[in-house]
Amino acid sequence: MTSNATKLLGTGIPGLDHVLGGGFFERGMLLVFGPPGAGKTTMVFQMAHHAASAGRQVVYVSTLAEPAPRLIEHVGTLSFWDPRLIGKRLFIESIYPLVRQGVAEVASALIGTARSRGAQLLILDGLMTIRDLHPESAAHRYFLHEVGVALAALGCTVVVTTSEVADMRGSTPPEFTMSDAVVELRHPDGSRPQVRALSVWKNRGAPCVLGSHAVRITADGLTVHPRFETRPLPPSAPSPAERLSTGQPELDAMMSGGLPGGSVTIAAGAPGTGKTLVLLQYLVEGARQGQKGLLVGFRESYRDLSATARSFGLDLDGPVREGLLTVVRHVPAELVIDEVLAQVLAELERTGATRLGVDGLAELDDTIVDERRRFGVLASLAELVRARGVTALFTRETGQVVGPELDFAGSPLEVLAENVLLLRYVEFRGALRRILSILKMRGTMHDHSIRQYEIGGEGIRVLSRQESAEGLLTAIARLPSERRVKRRGTAAGRPEDSR
Repeated sequence: MTSNATKLLGTGIPGLDHVLGGGFFERGMLLVFGPPGAGKTTMVFQMAHHAASAGRQVVYVSTLAEPAPRLIEHVGTLSFWDPRLIGKRLFIESIYPLVRQGVAEVASALIGTARSRGAQLLILDGLMTIRDLHPESAAHRYFLHEVGVALAALGCTVVVTTSEVADMRGSTPPEFTMSDAVVELRHPDGSRPQVRALSVWKNRGAPCVLGSHAVRITADGLTVHPRFETRPLPPSAPSPAERLSTGQPELDAMMSGGLPGGSVTIAAGAPGTGKTLVLLQYLVEGARQGQKGLLVGFRESYRDLSATARSFGLDLDGPVREGLLTVVRHVPAELVIDEVLAQVLAELERTGATRLGVDGLAELDDTIVDERRRFGVLASLAELVRARGVTALFTRETGQVVGPELDFAGSPLEVLAENVLLLRYVEFRGALRRILSILKMRGTMHDHSIRQYEIGGEGIRVLSRQESAEGLLTAIARLPSERRVKRRGTAAGRPEDSR
């Protein structure tokens, strides 16, 4: 564990120190509570190994009836477990038989063990066992005060776990008021996705991040995914002055040279309009110019994307082999928005990518379960991308294929994005045609015309500016010269001429 000027100790658990505001109070008491199976023992063992690996003397004391060898057998399956630490800097003991004698005996044993081992961190796993055998509130206050004061004088930090919260019934157990920091772990609440959660009730001496944060327990141990909108925003990088080519010259011309550097763009359209192809052309063009890119997808595997690119004359495999393009896929099942976006930022940082393509804004949007978070999460994403000088392109599927209305409301990112490109179908002379238009480009001049485009062996090709068709956006397009008119003075019963 590391100590800084404010005497906060790091836990070594990914994401937890951010939520705690840097760590927890050195020589203080941290209380971790939650129901059985919420991850308390995994968390404290992870903290114990982190501290022991950093050279600290750590004592783990269990009040549970489970023998220490069986406990080690379970925890030993996790990747952070290092058996070489046991008996050298990490000592594991059980005091279940001693608990039956009384709280004074337990307090004396803990203080004696900490002194003899030279403990700098002592973990007491299972305060509820002491409460079960000795339910008097006064006894608990004595025990916590005695242990807390004595171990602080020895320079030892205390971590205590309990599952007492379910039986509080309006009265607060003494461990909640006497602890310097209180962390709650919870089971999935039945909503989608099914993940555990963590909250910090308090942390003296540190600006903790309130609210609920997602928790994953894997073979690597416990990871906390702080709410994405709580991430501090870095100083904004100056927006690159250059324009970034989309890989389609006519579309670049409509945008006065391409996408403005450091901006966020949405390409929205019905299924089959070529949104993914626009994104692939944008990233492949960047690779051709030596600019690194990151592609984040949800539905299609890399194999499918690569095959799609080849069928339209685009080479996806070459840039990937050369390290100019990184492809990351998240299968859209049980996704946690905070986890997904944290990985996106980590990949941008790792690869140094300046172009970002996200194929599926709707899938990304669906992972935000709490409607109240949507604007804050996506606003933070847009700001963090801009601050890194990354130029991002998102695809967004609209529900309507052809019709008189634009089904384009939904994601807050559509408001936050500087640029919006709309791809649509229209019915023209008994066939569906594809058209595109630039709905907005914030702070820059752009072409307001509606253009037809074709999808062929070389990808998307935007046609040159032509006469605008009447009713194009109402899906009943026809040229002005083909407008149906009534001839005045026609004979009764005679069919009307049309042109």
